[in-house]
Parts: sequence; C-alpha cells; structure tokens
Amino acid sequence: MVGRRDVLAGSALTLGAGALSVSVGGTHPRSAAAQPARPPGGAPNVIVILMDDLGYGDLGCYGHPLIRTPHLDRLARQGTRFTQGYSGAPVCSPSRAALLTGRVPPRTGIPDVLSRDDPHGLATRERTLPEYLRSAGYVTAAIGKWHLGRLDEHHPARHGFDSFFGVDAMYTADTYPTEVWRDGEPVEILRSDADLATLTRRFTDEAVDVIDRAGNRPFFLYLTETMPHLPLAVEPEFAGRSRGGLYGDAVESVDHHLGRLFDALADRGLDRDTLIIVTSDNGPWFEGSSGGLRSRKFEVFEGGVRVPFLARWTGTVPRGRESDDVVSFLDLLPTVCSLAGVEPEPGVALDGTDLTATLRGARLRERAPVPFFLGARAAAVRDGRWKLHVRRRGSDQRYLPELYDLDADPRESVNLTARQPEVTARLREFLTALEEDIAREQRPPVALAADLPLLAGRPATVRVRLTRALRPGGEPVAEVTVSLTAPDGWATTTVRQVVDLDTEPVLDVEVTPPAAVGAPAGRLATYELTPRAEVDGRTVPGEPVRVYAVPHGDDVALALDAGPAGSPVTPSYRALTPDSSWAETAGYGWAGGTPAPLSRDRGAPDVLRRDMVNNQPAALLRLRLPAGPRTISVLRGDDGYATPGIVVAADGTEVIAPGPQVPAGAYQWEEFTLDGGDSGRVTELRVSAPDTANWKIVALLVR
Repeated sequence: MVGRRDVLAGSALTLGAGALSVSVGGTHPRSAAAQPARPPGGAPNVIVILMDDLGYGDLGCYGHPLIRTPHLDRLARQGTRFTQGYSGAPVCSPSRAALLTGRVPPRTGIPDVLSRDDPHGLATRERTLPEYLRSAGYVTAAIGKWHLGRLDEHHPARHGFDSFFGVDAMYTADTYPTEVWRDGEPVEILRSDADLATLTRRFTDEAVDVIDRAGNRPFFLYLTETMPHLPLAVEPEFAGRSRGGLYGDAVESVDHHLGRLFDALADRGLDRDTLIIVTSDNGPWFEGSSGGLRSRKFEVFEGGVRVPFLARWTGTVPRGRESDDVVSFLDLLPTVCSLAGVEPEPGVALDGTDLTATLRGARLRERAPVPFFLGARAAAVRDGRWKLHVRRRGSDQRYLPELYDLDADPRESVNLTARQPEVTARLREFLTALEEDIAREQRPPVALAADLPLLAGRPATVRVRLTRALRPGGEPVAEVTVSLTAPDGWATTTVRQVVDLDTEPVLDVEVTPPAAVGAPAGRLATYELTPRAEVDGRTVPGEPVRVYAVPHGDDVALALDAGPAGSPVTPSYRALTPDSSWAETAGYGWAGGTPAPLSRDRGAPDVLRRDMVNNQPAALLRLRLPAGPRTISVLRGDDGYATPGIVVAADGTEVIAPGPQVPAGAYQWEEFTLDGGDSGRVTELRVSAPDTANWKIVALLVR
C-alpha cells in the first residue's frame, strides 16, 4: 500500500520561507460569495483546537507568569474554563484517536505513539466524530498535524473529513524534509525551522477559508497545531517576544493566530452559532509547565494527562465560569453528536459521557470513570475525587497500586490505598472489567483453538469460538454453519447449530490428520487449519492456525513423552521423567552411574511441549529394542529458548552428531537406526550436548 509519505522522494515541490512571508497582523479577507454557516435546529458549528504538548499551566488563564495568551484568556472569560480536563492519553497518537472516536486507545488499535514508518493507523472500521457530523450535513475539515497513520487507508478522508491541509506528523529527530499535504497529495516540503514556522499562520488561514467555503452549511473544524511540540519554530515577528523563551514565543504565536480565527468568527456573526473547544493532546515534554502537577508527558500522573480545556459557545456556554467537573477527550464525541442530533452507532462501545448539561452550566452529577492506558494496558482511572494507579511507565512496578484523593492532594503525593481498601478494590475491578471488555471486542468473529498436538491418524476435537462480531447490528441468535479448511487428506466435520452470539459460543469440530503426517522427519512439520462460519448467506473465515501432528503411540513400539509425571499426551505415550529409573517390565528408564536429569516447565502452548527432561551432564537412557531394525526418533527444542544440537551415542557409538541450534519455538526430530537382532535386546543411549550446554528431550519414539 502506498503511503502519503512515500511520495516525498518523487516530489519536486519545495517550500521556501521567503516565498511565504505575509504580515502576521493582517486580517483574512472574507470571500464575497461566502455566507455565514448557520446550523439548523440549534446545532452548533464546532471547532476543536488541539495544541501539541501544551502543559496544563502554559496559558495565562491557567496561571503562567511569563507567557501571555490574551486571546485564549479572553475566550476563557467568554466561556467556561475547566480545571480538571483530561487528554485521551499521555502521548500523541492514542490521545488523538480517543478524541475522534470517543473510545480508549486500545479499542482503536492505536495504543502507542506511531513512529515515522509505522504501518499501523486508525482503522477504517472506527466510527469517528467527523463521520457522524458529515452524515448530518456538516462540512468537515482536518487542518494541521494528523499523526493517525501514514498509509492511504489511514488518511483523514477515510475518517469523515471532506478536506485536509497539514502534515502527517512532526518528529523531533530527522524532522526534515516533511511534506505538507492538501487532501491526498503533497503540495510542499518543509526543509527548515523557518518553513515550519509558517504553518501556525497558514493553519488559521485555511480554517477561515473552510468557514467561508461552508456557506450556509454547518461546519466541523479539527484544527491541530504543531506547536509547542519540538522542534520549536516561530516567524520573525514572534522571535524573542515572550519572557517565556522560545517556548513562550511559540505559544504566543499560536495565541495570536487563534485570535485571528476568533475575530473572523465574530466578523461573520458566527459567535452564537459556534462551539469552540481548546485543549492539548497531552502534558508538556522537556519544556512547558504542568502547573505544579506530578510528572509530564508519557506518564499517566496528572502532569502527563491533565490539560487546559476551554469551551465557548456564546449565549449557551456560561460566560466567566470555572468548572471543576471532570471532562475528557472521550466525552467529545458523545457530546457533539448529542448537540448535532446524531445518534452514534449503537453497536460501537463508547467510553465517554455526554457533557451537554455541563456545557450549558449545570453541574455534572454523574459521569463514567475516566481510564488511562500505557500502551495496551490499563494504568490508572479517575472517578470523582479518587484516582487509582495500577501501572506506571517502565519496568519498576513495585509499590502499586497507588490511590490519591485529588481534591485534597492534586499533586498525587499521599498514597491512600491502605486507608481506602473499598475504593481501591472498586476501581481495580472497573479497570479489570474494562480490559476484559476490550479483549472481547477485539476477538475476531471466528477463531480456532486446537488441543495440540494432533495425533496422526486419530480423530481430535478442535474448538471454534464465535463472537458478536459475526453478526454486528443484527439479532444475536442465529443459525450458523461451522467448518474447517484443512490440508489435502485431512478429514473434518461440519457443524450446524442455532447459537446466541452474545454468549460467545464454542462449537466442537472433529479433525483427523492422515497417519503419514506424523512421521518424524527433520523439523516438526506444521499445517494450517482455517475456521469458517456461515451466517445469513455470508461465509466469514477466521485466521488460519498452525498445528502439527505426531505419531500417536499405537503405531510404534515405544512412545515416550517428557511431560508432567503421570500425564503423558495420550494413553498410548508413556511418561519419561527424571524419576523414570530403568525397569525391566517398563522397557525404558535412566540407568545408574550418571546424574539423573532435571525436568523443566517452559510454559509451552501445548501438553507435549510443556515439560521436558533437561540436563547439562550426560545421562544414560536404557531402552529395550524389539527384534529387527528399529528407527529411534528424538524430538528436541524449547518454546522459549534456542537449543543446541544433542549428541547421542548408542552402546559407545555416536549415532547423532550435534546438529545446528534450533531457534526458540522450533522443534527438531533427530533419527537413527539400531538393530534389535533376532529376539530383541537392551541398548544404552548416552545423551549429552556439546560445550557443556543443556541438552533437552521432548519426546522419543521407537518405531
């Protein structure tokens, strides 16, 4: 798939800073043909302004002593300033995904920040706020930094935006060259900080153009600034202007140009028709103020996720109000959809709360807890005055959980876990249930689970799990037909049954590998089984599952399984453990005179590979050979560790030389032949490994 960034090498367009010099103080001319966008039925135009790495304390209206932000301060006086607003995550990409979908980042498939060449992005299956608004007649535009995927399927146009002007992302390392995109094509290339500095002004110009192009239609603007994310860059008019250094210059530059946007709305008589939300994607990084809160970007402590949160809708959002209601990026989709009269798709789980009442000035009486994730794992949750941490960044997870009373301790310095066990337990249960719900949602419509290994020539039962995703939006009770696609020569059954998909039913399907597939020969051979479910005339395939088959024991003279004592893989196998001393009646066992081997459990995914006999010194394994030529097959390997070749000598003669190392998760059959003579005999196998490495045996067959 060609990505938008892939066009860079072939693009000859270069953005020159001098060619873009325009007075930063100028007003944006209104198109003569443009008419004010008047939303129907009281639904507002919506502008969401997202700053990049702006800290909770970086605006004048949030107490910064050095950085001047008169336009945003005025916006705060004209509307409501929320003091407990939260981003969707402590880093960029997942936070933006949460804002646009109303869903915690792991649900969206973007649990972490996307790297420059990351093939992942916001999947087209996600329903986004601009999609819902466009269905209600809104003109939708994304302006600024996207950072939700670089491939064509991740483009803003695939997520409900009529137009896009901006950049894929801005990176602190190897920042340049960076393309500037208009819709689906690169139009310019940023090659320096001077080029980057022009974007703040140009994003405002584009926003006003979109307003004018909207005409009489309502509009949704998603304006995502690149500042004050590093690298910092401002046009000459703003250089050295702020007492807050270059960081302050960048913030004051954004404030100035947002002031131009606010003036343009006023000039067009749209103040009373437009809801404006101003916030930041996460807390500050190297520079910037967290407002005295604990930690910064990348962490789920308050300094990493509490952000400025301003709302103005003249005549609807109360003027000059300060609210300590807890609000979150997760709330924006349900809130704006409610204001626009759009019903979110009922089958899509949302994690936020409708803030319509609090925007109109009422106290938010009830709201869903606000969870925070580090990657795919739940890390913290805010519920009322309480905030519980169950995971922190890095490998040191000691002294968790941590419970803080943010009303009394906003800096999260006094852990109250021991004093509030009921609160701690309740919030832990919430996070556990949320992770389980996410796991259920992410399970595929059809999935196969097999009890490995499958035994050659013997019927086995595999399980096919069905989920609600097999029939999204429809009735959960359905008649389904489940079958398997298997290699040639494998026998399978088909199951037809009426099931309730809400219960995630599991159907048993029988599969029989042919006898020949289990013959040991080199690597442990693997095969693919693919589950299929038919419902409503549709066939939905699942992901193929790799399985393998081994001889089942009745086919051989002796089958030894180095699994748990007393629990061989099948009754036709016999257990080979460190306690298996030679016994004439058994016909196998460890001989005296050498140290007994150990038994190790590596947690492999199936019974046969789970335990193994394992040793560093050599050990003697005594076997009774039946009459005639016999093939001895030894299975070696380890699910979690690379294993060296083994050395086997039979009655003093080397029969297996040390072969190549087998990588973790791979298994190798080693074979040799011995003659049992006319009436059978006892042989001793000396098992060792080169260079004092540990040797490992998983199974042994005498055929």
